Amino acid sequence: MLVVGITGGIGSGKGLATEFFRSRGAAIVDADAVARELMRRGSPLLAQVAAAFGPEVLREDGGLDRLGLAKAVFGDPRAVARLNAMTHPPIKAEIERQLGELAEEGKARIACVVAPLLLEAGCRKTVDRVLVIVADEQERIRRVMARDGLTEEEIRQRMAVQMPTEEQRRQADWVVDTTPGREQAYRQLEAIWAELTG
Repeated sequence: MLVVGITGGIGSGKGLATEFFRSRGAAIVDADAVARELMRRGSPLLAQVAAAFGPEVLREDGGLDRLGLAKAVFGDPRAVARLNAMTHPPIKAEIERQLGELAEEGKARIACVVAPLLLEAGCRKTVDRVLVIVADEQERIRRVMARDGLTEEEIRQRMAVQMPTEEQRRQADWVVDTTPGREQAYRQLEAIWAELTG
């Protein structure tokens, strides 16, 4: 089984690439979904995060308050580093467990690990190839404002904790630019799929 890591900054178009690979029959392991499951209400990881960052990271029902956590860490590099040190190892372990399961089942020729912080979290060795999705900065800001209702300042804070695009490009096997839109991005992804399956 060939494992492709899909990464890129906030608003770059990772969802579009994920949708493409899923439609071609690739198995998808989504790091955000793994994180949500590991940080579910009552989980040991959520208790650890709440102990470190305070009750404002919890909703009234005891679940994770994502906005509260974002306010607690973004803008403070030390807090971001502390959060990552807590969350990245269990997320990486669960991703590797899921990949192991997929390989055992033998149903997927290609699996994609979709992770915004794939390279930052030290997952380069977990995947065989890296696809970096990029887009023009202003376009990324526009997309995230429309999608998540965040302010430009909040988006820039999130961008600041991600690896610069130039460094991501250096570590990539392929780079797909989604700025011109879906059709052009799909053409680039088709070429990558042909290379992977050829």
